[in-house]
Amino acid sequence: MLKGAIFDLGETLIHLTVSWEQVREWRIEAIDEALRNRGVTLEVNDVKQQYMRLHDEESDYAARTLEEIEIEGTFSRLLDRLGVGKGQRPAMTDLVKRSFELEVNSWALFPGIQTMLQQVRDLGLKVGLLSNARSDWAIREIMEQRGLTSYFDSILTSAAIGIRKPRPEPFLQMLEQLHLQANEVVMIGNSMEADIAGAKPLGIKTIHVTFGENEDEDGPDPDVTVSAVPEIIPAIRRIAASC
Repeated sequence: MLKGAIFDLGETLIHLTVSWEQVREWRIEAIDEALRNRGVTLEVNDVKQQYMRLHDEESDYAARTLEEIEIEGTFSRLLDRLGVGKGQRPAMTDLVKRSFELEVNSWALFPGIQTMLQQVRDLGLKVGLLSNARSDWAIREIMEQRGLTSYFDSILTSAAIGIRKPRPEPFLQMLEQLHLQANEVVMIGNSMEADIAGAKPLGIKTIHVTFGENEDEDGPDPDVTVSAVPEIIPAIRRIAASC
């Protein structure tokens, strides 16, 4: 019997309205501004060069190990490389909020998402959110600003547990939080690699959404593929009927 639905966030429920290159530029500018406010003047190109170098190193590490590198650790290592003394540094929580502010404001809901989520609730299903992200605060802020938080029984990010999808640990922890078994839930996400390939080996049913940005990824066949938000509820009903 189907008792729960787990959703990915980015490019499943929401989409970014600017490029990732723009997001990184905003982040670098925010770091530079925060340092200047603390009396630390550096060449912005030096900040950018060190940030991009660290970003590439950590992205490669995360891709190889599927360990999440929380953004506060990244910023601490960046300030080390820039030679910023402990007493000159902005408060880390403030730096995270400042550097993510413009990105947080640049995510938009796909049309019909809130209606769809309410319909999922009306089916009597428990609902979880499982997102790969480097900042737990940013995900929760996006959810709150877009009016999504109330639809979910549990919100879990890779930043909070230090492990990324498709490793099994995030899925297993979400199941534990929802008090459900793998064969009682369906995973809905846009990533074949992270969402579908992570969920299926555990016995979780899967719905692959293709209306968001999708990379050319290999993976096992999902149980259902949908190309529009209104197709999600019929897909869930179809899976529920097969359980």
